Amino acid sequence: MEKKTPNSEPKKPLIMPADVRAGQVISLVEVTGGLGTAIDASRLADELGANIAVLLPILDTAELLGLVKSENGNISLTEFGLKFQKTIKNKVRLLTDHLAKIEPFKTAMELGARYGEVTTSQVARALAEKGLVWHHDPELNESLLRTLLIHWAIYAGLLTYNKNGNFEPARH
Repeated sequence: MEKKTPNSEPKKPLIMPADVRAGQVISLVEVTGGLGTAIDASRLADELGANIAVLLPILDTAELLGLVKSENGNISLTEFGLKFQKTIKNKVRLLTDHLAKIEPFKTAMELGARYGEVTTSQVARALAEKGLVWHHDPELNESLLRTLLIHWAIYAGLLTYNKNGNFEPARH
């Protein structure tokens, strides 16, 4: 059941873009922090060597994770983004709490906690029931989903792989 906001619009779940990797977000934070207090989005794209179409999903992801804010086309680091930038090792582990609230990680962790382990197919089905898919082709959707879980959830310490090639909640 979707949450309702005060204006009675359904609240959309937070969804991780399928084509953004942790290294891209780290680079965005590093460059943004290195260039000063606020930087124009087009200059940021130039600094990263990316066109604006490539930059936008990376920027969306960094905003989703609370690392940057965008105001009037200017990008700046949040306080959390500054802390993230100054961290030397295991940067993505700082994102664990943020990732746990974003799909597909939220559903994967819930299923993993309930069943002990979960397959990509199970996560894909559960998300599809919520109307969340990354691609209309089921095989490609599962592939994108697996890649997201590997590149973000395992790296951040939310999930691990087990001997069966399934995902399990990480034990801390």
